[in-house]
Amino acid sequence: MPSHMKLLLSVVMLAVCLAMFYYDHTHGGGIEKWVALFLGPLMVLSIWIFPEAESKKIRRETTQRTHEDTKP
Repeated sequence: MPSHMKLLLSVVMLAVCLAMFYYDHTHGGGIEKWVALFLGPLMVLSIWIFPEAESKKIRRETTQRTHEDTKP
């Protein structure tokens, strides 16, 4: 995923996280507001740390392993 898309997605996720926290806080929410406040930054961190799966590379490796297993 391109960096500008990750950045846009990060901003949207953090905005939704803060909106949920504010909504739960103003309506007397309990643990839910803290879960929202914890999961938002965790999701943002995860899209920046973990690499994206490349389907072409995975298919190529799977095909190579299959052909190696069928050789006598």
